[in-house]
Amino acid sequence: MKTALITVEPLDDLAALEDKIAWAKAPRALLLWPRKGCAVQRTLDFVRLKRIADRLGTQIAIVTRSRRVRRLARQVGIPVFPNRRAALQKPWRWRRVRRPRPRRRRVDLYTLRALAQRPLPWTQLKPWQRLAAFTAGVLAVLALAAFMFPSAQITLQPENVTQTASIRASISPSYQAVTLSGHLPARWETVTVGASLTRPTTGQAPLPERPAHAEIVLTNLTTETVAIPAGTTVRSVSHPDVAFRTTEGVTLLPEVGAAATVEAESLVYGEIANRPAHDLQVLEAPLAFRVAADNPSPAEGGASLPVPAPSARDYRALEQTLRQQLRAQALDALQKEFPNALIVLPSLQVETDLERTFDPPKTQPANTLSLTLRVRYRALLVAPEDVRALARTTLTASAPHGMVLVPETLKVEADPAGPQGDATPYTWVFHARGVFASPIDQELARQAVVGLTPEAAQQRLDAVFPLATLPEIRCWPAWWPRLPFLPLRITVQVQP
Repeated sequence: MKTALITVEPLDDLAALEDKIAWAKAPRALLLWPRKGCAVQRTLDFVRLKRIADRLGTQIAIVTRSRRVRRLARQVGIPVFPNRRAALQKPWRWRRVRRPRPRRRRVDLYTLRALAQRPLPWTQLKPWQRLAAFTAGVLAVLALAAFMFPSAQITLQPENVTQTASIRASISPSYQAVTLSGHLPARWETVTVGASLTRPTTGQAPLPERPAHAEIVLTNLTTETVAIPAGTTVRSVSHPDVAFRTTEGVTLLPEVGAAATVEAESLVYGEIANRPAHDLQVLEAPLAFRVAADNPSPAEGGASLPVPAPSARDYRALEQTLRQQLRAQALDALQKEFPNALIVLPSLQVETDLERTFDPPKTQPANTLSLTLRVRYRALLVAPEDVRALARTTLTASAPHGMVLVPETLKVEADPAGPQGDATPYTWVFHARGVFASPIDQELARQAVVGLTPEAAQQRLDAVFPLATLPEIRCWPAWWPRLPFLPLRITVQVQP
């Protein structure tokens, strides 16, 4: 069988040995161990070396004279030889010396039988001893039940005073905290709303119906014959948008001052085309430098038909109505988004118009007028916690000495008139009401009535704490004569 000789270097570790064994590609590998050893020194290293060889399918053996290496290799089952010749001539088999197993101790069956037949200790007791033990157990159970089973509920009503106050709060976003002087911080919140609204128009606008006609006198400014074709355009001096077009052609004689009269019709319809005399004098190039034009008499005949159209009042009324609707929508949106916050209504204002579109955009014939608005509103919001904190601080400042506010009795209502003012700080009136009661230590109350009868417990509690009425005590079971001896079984409730 082919055997590969592998020289182990002093610096080789398990990874290096694995590479050398893999590169050998032989069924057997003989590791020539260095005299001073290598990085593989522990028993675990030799175990891992053998597992690596088994995984690669290679049988390994070690050539060394080191006693320590020989001992570690034999422990894990790796053959060890003193020299290379012995390794090549002898078979690579290594058998571990099995240690003899220790013998089990023999069990004395007669002793076990005697122990099994021995009577139990309680069977050797006399009848009166058994009765005494049973009675003691029953009494112990009853004592434990008397200690753990009963319970009691004590209801205490301490001395209390109802305090009321009207608080005039000053609200501004510049305040940072609640103060006793009535400062309430607020924050700006924004909301975007949009809607469209259409209304019938109430105004009228002229709808051009007929064009105007005029007589244009054309005068030759040159000594040449000038042919003026039909369709020549003459514009108004005072209103350049109004133009007239000749309906017939004419030829001027070749002399300065030669004139001819032609009929012309306006290109625009309506009263705007009725131009005064001597207003139609502008000819288009190239005739403007050769011929002069004029209308000796006014242009007449232009007419318009009155039709429905939006007026300036329609524009103002429609926008005002839609903005009122958007303001209500913005308020509703703020209440839905911040259901617990208090909204300062005077501060609700338009931050910016995101969209504002009229249809038609200006006065022109139309039966309806439409407006689309999308507006971002902003308003000041007050946190209800800040209002309660201000009410609590104000009521506590005027409360009797030694009494504390019962939190669940604090009630705060905003004045129906709402916040006042046109700019920050705004003023808002709140009405606060709360009950102040003498403090009662519930643990001390439990300790004071442990094991007492209900009557004695009432007297003890009335003497220790300032109460408005005698305490109410309920024991369970109802026939139990005393309160529990365990304080944990006593429940104390304080009612203002």
